[in-house]
Amino acid sequence: MDVNPYISFFFASLTTMFVIIDPPGNIPMFIAFTEGLDSKLRDKVSKKSTLIAATLLIFVAITGKTVLEFFHISLDGLRIAGGILLFVISVDILLGGSRKKSYIQDSDIDAESLAVFPIALPLYSGPGAITAAIVLYSQAFDLIAKIAVLLSIVVVYIIVRLTHVYSDKLLNILGGSGANIISRLMAIFLAAIAIEYVFEGIEGKILQILKMMT
Repeated sequence: MDVNPYISFFFASLTTMFVIIDPPGNIPMFIAFTEGLDSKLRDKVSKKSTLIAATLLIFVAITGKTVLEFFHISLDGLRIAGGILLFVISVDILLGGSRKKSYIQDSDIDAESLAVFPIALPLYSGPGAITAAIVLYSQAFDLIAKIAVLLSIVVVYIIVRLTHVYSDKLLNILGGSGANIISRLMAIFLAAIAIEYVFEGIEGKILQILKMMT
């Protein structure tokens, strides 16, 4: 059996997922979302968010088309919803993260819930990652190629976990004021990304309507 096609397909999948999920680029956002948590709790959030995001994306890759069709959800609708959620989050961070602070101040369980939303979803398994996972899995030419796609997802989230570990050290270097500045700055970029998601979804919906009219 010639393994070259499988190796090529694996690295193509790995590159695609890495660029879209962007583990290094999301370090500042992870710091923003977990600002104020102690190291132990931040580590719990990291582990939980990484596991949830990886599990979700693997599940979506395998069952994506069927699930979306079952719930009558289009990828464009997913982009719009994800964009709105991200925009709300960015505004909260710019205003000082009052919702996040009130959400996590009562107990560790609430703080760990940050791992589910917004870190695992939509930050690390947003519309772009979901779309890429579905497309790559559908392009896999046999079972081994499908396994290669799933393996590429696992590798990317291992990298995500490693970036979280080093983000803690980065936060110690920056200190409270430095992390706060980065949080506000990245919130602006997050808002811009959210708007892009929304407009991409709207554009897709408009094209769909125009296609139906012709």
